[in-house]
Amino acid sequence: MSKSLKSVVTNFLKYALGFLVLGYVIYSNWEPKNGGQGIKNLLGQTPDYSLLALMFLFTGVTISCQILRWYLLVRALDLPFTVRNAFRLGMIGYFYNTLLPGSVGGDAIKMVFIARANPGRWASAAATVVVDRLMGLFGLLFFSAAIGGSMWLSGDPQIANNDWLTKIIAVCSVLVIAAVAGWVILGFVPQPRAERIGERLRKLKYVGKPLDDVWEAVLIYRRRPKAIYQTLPLTAFGQVLMVVYLHLAVRVYPNPDPASLVEHFVIGPIGFIAQAFFPAPGGVGGAEYIFGYLYTILGRPEQTGVVGRLTLRVAEITLGGMGYIVYLSMKAELPATDVADEPKLPPETA
Repeated sequence: MSKSLKSVVTNFLKYALGFLVLGYVIYSNWEPKNGGQGIKNLLGQTPDYSLLALMFLFTGVTISCQILRWYLLVRALDLPFTVRNAFRLGMIGYFYNTLLPGSVGGDAIKMVFIARANPGRWASAAATVVVDRLMGLFGLLFFSAAIGGSMWLSGDPQIANNDWLTKIIAVCSVLVIAAVAGWVILGFVPQPRAERIGERLRKLKYVGKPLDDVWEAVLIYRRRPKAIYQTLPLTAFGQVLMVVYLHLAVRVYPNPDPASLVEHFVIGPIGFIAQAFFPAPGGVGGAEYIFGYLYTILGRPEQTGVVGRLTLRVAEITLGGMGYIVYLSMKAELPATDVADEPKLPPETA
């Protein structure tokens, strides 16, 4: 099988997997069950357009926060870059990550642009994208641990009486503490030893190369910790908004038993992290299944979580399409020399 044909087949299978899972989730929750109204009845209600508008607004602001965070990470390494280019590439990156499958996603596009604009600094270009992702992951884990943990310690019955939620909070807390401890310890690791660790990571079968890339990226920013600390407010604000717009999405179609904001702060980050590992474009199908399952952990109808995630997906697809339009319009306004220097988008996402 040729490489191009293999790519087409692989991408088709990813779409097929996503929509098959999505179809199963919708079919199994279409009619009322387990005390829930069913997707059919939920979607048959008049949506709350004010909540829908807020959900779109907060989703857009979150994307902007993520793009600005990446911009600050790029500039912290003394790489020439502008806010305009950050938004242009950030929006096309969001389009790729939301609507298209494959290993060449939005992150790869951003990485290639920075690398080609700065010959000889591929490691720095890769570091900006890797660390940006790691900060987003850390922010999700932190808020799940911090807010859920504080409510647990205060005796909130919604948290304290749910064994699954307390386990999630405990795991997130351990991971956050480990990440902070590792960051601090890394500051005392001599450069020669750090290089030896990287060499050992590269020798690991299958996972050696990606682990070494992450290691090198963290090392680059550990030498410039100010860059990380400067982006923490943007990370915090963006992650809070992610949970809030999920909370709004669940309430767009009125239902009698939605989760509280505190509960969403516990399950929301876990759902967003888990859906990233589902191979379909934008996690379609997998995300709906995951959030439906997380709602059952809360003791609430699965279909409530599914409809909430479907509603949020409408915003993601809409903003992803708008991102592509923004990219094209901003590219057309650039000087001819800038357009010529920009790496071309891959014709397919393999």
